[in-house]
Amino acid sequence: MNNITIEQIDTNIFSKFGDIIEKKNALELRSINQGTTARYHNISELDLESKNGNSGISIFSGLPKDLPIEIKIMEKHPVASQSFLPIQNYDWLIVVCEEKNEVPDLSTLRCFHVNGDTGITYNKNVWHHPLLVKKKQDFWVIDRINDQEDSSVNLREYHFTNNETRFITL
Repeated sequence: MNNITIEQIDTNIFSKFGDIIEKKNALELRSINQGTTARYHNISELDLESKNGNSGISIFSGLPKDLPIEIKIMEKHPVASQSFLPIQNYDWLIVVCEEKNEVPDLSTLRCFHVNGDTGITYNKNVWHHPLLVKKKQDFWVIDRINDQEDSSVNLREYHFTNNETRFITL
């Protein structure tokens, strides 16, 4: 089997794909609301409103896949970034890769373990696997919404051939 090793997510390694959303990555700590609230300021910047899109917040409910987890599709959003913030404190997984000749470079596939109290932002145009959870889990998702356009404007999918399929074992 073509297995993908699970790595612990790291800000430096993940930076070419996007941002890790956690307090320690804030650019600044501000005291607000008469000193009763700490604002961890500007952790991740979003690029959402291009090409007549709007910023929106949705909830995605993810269901776990059977083991081993079969990785046979990657997707990217060429117009806008996308943030995932877990609602429950359950650890989860992400799979990303670099691009070569406008398709995923499968030789660069990486799987990251993400703590349940940590969110991520995918930069626009980053190849990633759809949501991967270890148990049923909900996420706040902040992304570009334009219900008046064909989904292909901001969604490209790459379906693996049989010999390209990879697997994750927990």
